[in-house]
Amino acid sequence: MEQRHRAAPDTRATASGAATTDGRAPSLWFDPPVDYQDRRRQLTRERVVEEALAVIAQDGVEALTMRGLAARLGVVPGAVYRHVRNKQQLQDLVLDGVLAEVDVHLDLSLVWTEQLKLLAHRLRQVLEAHPGVAGILKTRDPLGPHSLVLAEAFLGPLQTAGFGNREAGLAFFLLVDYTIGFAVSSPPTSVNEQRVRDPATRTQLHQFFRSLPPDRFPALVALGEHVWVDNRDERFTAGLDVLVDGLKHASNSPTPSVPKTTDPRPPSPPEDVTRYRRSGR
Repeated sequence: MEQRHRAAPDTRATASGAATTDGRAPSLWFDPPVDYQDRRRQLTRERVVEEALAVIAQDGVEALTMRGLAARLGVVPGAVYRHVRNKQQLQDLVLDGVLAEVDVHLDLSLVWTEQLKLLAHRLRQVLEAHPGVAGILKTRDPLGPHSLVLAEAFLGPLQTAGFGNREAGLAFFLLVDYTIGFAVSSPPTSVNEQRVRDPATRTQLHQFFRSLPPDRFPALVALGEHVWVDNRDERFTAGLDVLVDGLKHASNSPTPSVPKTTDPRPPSPPEDVTRYRRSGR
């Protein structure tokens, strides 16, 4: 009977969030992860953005939620909101961080057409190193510091080529939209790319095209095996060459070299966009 009147163990949570039993012994069921406090103290905007990028790469943009991100970081959602206002701001910060990886330094002895091609190749390489980010670029308008530096790098050669203001704007979006669109519509992990990359599967696919009724599919019978091939890099380069050659034809001026006296350093983000970066707008 004495045991029935014995005081129940004290299971009140401590200041750290851990419950205690029999005075001070921690309760296995209620203890937070051992490193919870350390992780919470170390939470920064950079870490939030880094984890968001990992979510996008692993599960796609649709999987990125503030609540889910907080769970991955081992914090409550309110802790994440102290660093970013909402998911849109988070996406903008992710974009600007990724675009910062694009090397905008150019060889000034190259003609403007080659500079544009080089930038497009570098942009594509960075986007494909971060799966899912190109999809955000199709829905968000990046205006962060590094996004602006990249835009300046594309627009400079177009100005040098003698394009009018409106024409330069159109040419800029032709180049950027082509590069982003290629990364979105034909990612290295797509079913089609995996199919043509495997030699055995590719052989079967070519045999299938050759077996089609030639009276109904004469072009596919003849050309199918030349279309479904492992030539992703070649396709991007061919399309970019056609696009830039068209811009060259439309420039109404001889193809000039960029003056070697131009400062080769990319512009530093001005103070107002640096504040943008810190505020996350």
